[in-house]
Amino acid sequence: MKKIVLLSLMALVAVPVLGQTGERLLNRRYQNEIRDSLTEVMVKRQRDMQRFAEQTLSGLPNEEKLYDESFISVVADLIDTFYEDGRMRLDLVYRLNYNCKHIEGYTDDYPLGTYDVDSSNSCRAICRLTQTFLQHTLADVMEPGKEVEITISSSADGTEFAGRIEYDGRYGDFRYCPVVFNGERLRISVDRTTGITNNCQLAYLRAQSVRAFLEANVAALRGTNNSYRYVTQSFKDSVNTHYYRRSSIEIRVNDVFRETVERMQRQRMQDDYVDFNIPVTTHRSPNTYVLIIANEHYDAALIPDVPYARNDGEKVRQYFVSALGVPERQVKLLSDATRADIEQEGLHWLQDLAQAVAGKGGEQAVPTAEFIVYYAGHGFTDLDGAAYLLPNGIRTEEIDALQPGGGGCKLFGCKKKKDAADTVDYDIVLSKKETRRLAEQCLSIDALCNALNSKSYPVKNLTVVIDASFDGKGRDGKPMVRAERKKDDKKKRRKASLRSDAVVLLAAEYDKTAFAFDRFEHGFLTYFLLKEMKDHKDHIFQLDYQDIYEEVARRLNKESALQNKWQEVSGIAGGRYKDGWQRMKIEN
Repeated sequence: MKKIVLLSLMALVAVPVLGQTGERLLNRRYQNEIRDSLTEVMVKRQRDMQRFAEQTLSGLPNEEKLYDESFISVVADLIDTFYEDGRMRLDLVYRLNYNCKHIEGYTDDYPLGTYDVDSSNSCRAICRLTQTFLQHTLADVMEPGKEVEITISSSADGTEFAGRIEYDGRYGDFRYCPVVFNGERLRISVDRTTGITNNCQLAYLRAQSVRAFLEANVAALRGTNNSYRYVTQSFKDSVNTHYYRRSSIEIRVNDVFRETVERMQRQRMQDDYVDFNIPVTTHRSPNTYVLIIANEHYDAALIPDVPYARNDGEKVRQYFVSALGVPERQVKLLSDATRADIEQEGLHWLQDLAQAVAGKGGEQAVPTAEFIVYYAGHGFTDLDGAAYLLPNGIRTEEIDALQPGGGGCKLFGCKKKKDAADTVDYDIVLSKKETRRLAEQCLSIDALCNALNSKSYPVKNLTVVIDASFDGKGRDGKPMVRAERKKDDKKKRRKASLRSDAVVLLAAEYDKTAFAFDRFEHGFLTYFLLKEMKDHKDHIFQLDYQDIYEEVARRLNKESALQNKWQEVSGIAGGRYKDGWQRMKIEN
């Protein structure tokens, strides 16, 4: 019996899918997954670069080191930023730190008055390692046209100038060039005529020597769009007047792995996320009409919300319109609907359509409309085991147990609610009288199906999909509202009374819980239904109903079991669907 349901649903609504398109923007959680994956790759590269730098430094003679216990640390970090349209951008930040062990503050390097890269052991090592890394280990991020921001920091000690130092002009003459000196933004000039007369000019030329090395020796930078920033410092210490004569490099490559990020986005969208890359078809289903009810937020104080129900409803709507070719005007979505909303705006709408589109066969109306009703929200069963949809707008003043501080909590002597803001975390057990009053305000599955009885409203097929629990628990598995029953009550549950052409698919049996798939922000049943539509877009017509159902059931059962949320779909079918469903196909 269970296998009938999903197959009948697919028979009504599935159509050939000829193309795919998707949402261009991913939610932040999804983007973080991609960032974390690429960060792992970069961490491995950083380890490789660190190992290479240590080996290179250890192989140098001491006279070419800053000190015989010098060491270098490598940073290659991915920083995420976002464009205005929400797309993620990853920037690579690369830098080296050259330090010494055991001698705290030992940072002297350039001989007094020198500014060329080759006159500094640490600067020469940093520049040559940078050359190697950019052209080999990081070659794939240095693509032509990339925006590259290079910050060169250089310093001079605080020794007072008694005269001037000759400058041979090897890096050009500089007039009023921007620089940050000791944290202050300045304009600096230095040329062959004036020479070097202060520490800011000396530190600035040390930075220019690093730039000249990079431009002359790093081929990877010749095809990128480079911008330079210079940070200079001058330090003076009463004891160590030579304190700080150093240079360093930081390189930021903007929007690295762009193609990789886009490919990973497409791949993930095609694989697991049903909310993105929703299939598009050119096929049209002019005879299909869909009513979607998504009740997430309940206004009754002690009835909790249903996680992701609105997302369920919206994505089901998108799939019917985009992937299954139902005209948009023929899909109606009701959110947080009351019983009056469901009956007047939903069922009456379908009743009118059934009569309006029926063909004529002599004196008798010929049904042509295929109706699908989808519901995500809370469910409820009465004392006889009949199932109801729990609408919004319940009049709790008639039901003491559903009022804050009411008397309906009978399980384990739990405490009463004090106000409407309290979290529902215990059973609300209704008395027989309260159960009847609640049932009167709800809409039974029988009433939902039989509102479209075949005599008054000629319908070719009616399929109802219900992603809800009826066992008194919410999607999170926490107790909610249930009817009072004795533990030894073996009264047989009443079977639903359906029209012969109706099929009802339930997320779970009436006495079982229908859970949420939190990772994808859907109910389990809704997610795997949408996933099936997406995965079988190219060969849906070759599949038997049994094949389709068994695949959905297999995936749902496995995933719910892995999460310790065992759930199994169930269903009820009218007489027309009881026999021969296994061999049927989507389109016959």
